[in-house]
Amino acid sequence: MKVTKISSFPPLYDHEFQQASENLRRTLPLVNQHKTPVNPVNYAVWYEYVSGDNAQLSEAIDRRLQKNEPITAELTQQLYEKFVLMDMPGRLSQTNNGLKLVVDNTLENINRAEAAATQYSSGLNQSQSQLEQCSDVQELKTLVGQILSNTQQLSQSSSELRSELSRSTEEIMKLREELEAVKHSARTDSLTGLLNRGSFDQELAGLCRDQNLNFSLALFDLDNFKRLNDTFGHLVGDKVLQYFASVLNQFRDDIHITARFGGEEMAMLFVHSSLEESFIIAETIREKFAASRLKRKDSEESIGQVTVSVGISQMQAGDQPHDLIDRADKALYKSKADGRNRVNFF
Repeated sequence: MKVTKISSFPPLYDHEFQQASENLRRTLPLVNQHKTPVNPVNYAVWYEYVSGDNAQLSEAIDRRLQKNEPITAELTQQLYEKFVLMDMPGRLSQTNNGLKLVVDNTLENINRAEAAATQYSSGLNQSQSQLEQCSDVQELKTLVGQILSNTQQLSQSSSELRSELSRSTEEIMKLREELEAVKHSARTDSLTGLLNRGSFDQELAGLCRDQNLNFSLALFDLDNFKRLNDTFGHLVGDKVLQYFASVLNQFRDDIHITARFGGEEMAMLFVHSSLEESFIIAETIREKFAASRLKRKDSEESIGQVTVSVGISQMQAGDQPHDLIDRADKALYKSKADGRNRVNFF
């Protein structure tokens, strides 16, 4: 297991000249071997790989190398954004508006404190002039009282500023947590934890924009799900959906995408995968789910075998999202027509 240094954004490198030169020597052959341009993105990905400093990146690449999968420029771009930039550009953009409000409020408080300090300084200068001319004890007491009063007001203003800054810090922390929660909620299905349909559509559209990208779409539909709901109730049905989502996620690595497509239908995008590779994974998922023997948690009553039918389509030149979905749906319909609990592609 490689050791990961503390990540930072932007990434910082502290290798000595000799180590950096050695990393360069090992990096360039890998870039050339995988036929990717020698640009900053590809160089950074392979540099971090050979340095051994980025464990997650190394593991993601090693998994593909072990399966003899190509490391394309499109893939290195995704790896760069996820493991080198740590998804930070997007995250920073999303927090900008909320942080601006907090900063504006803080600046307003600072301006108020500055105005109070200026007023105090002006009053102090005036008191100094009066003190120089003062010859009466009573008048002296009055001036000292004014100075003390002004000092107390400045102290109060400073205390209020500290309190406001403390509250602003708390607001920033809460804002960050809320933004993460909202972002997660907006993209995921609350029952299964998979991406929701809206997020899935965005992901599929993004993949289709790259007409050279090799990927497949698989649609999974639980067989006879209405009968299961009618027999055991919707709570049991929900548990079955959650279990199947967990099975899908067992076969999802850091590139593939899983989503709830609608109802008892779920989807998986096999990115950088051939039709044959996608078929093998989908068939493994189907077999694992069919072999499961699910029981009701409250009574240990078996609900019998639950199966899934699958339809797969492969990206073709000129495809739009609806083309892939239409072909996968036709393949799924064939799986149902052929007796369910099987995988077909179109």
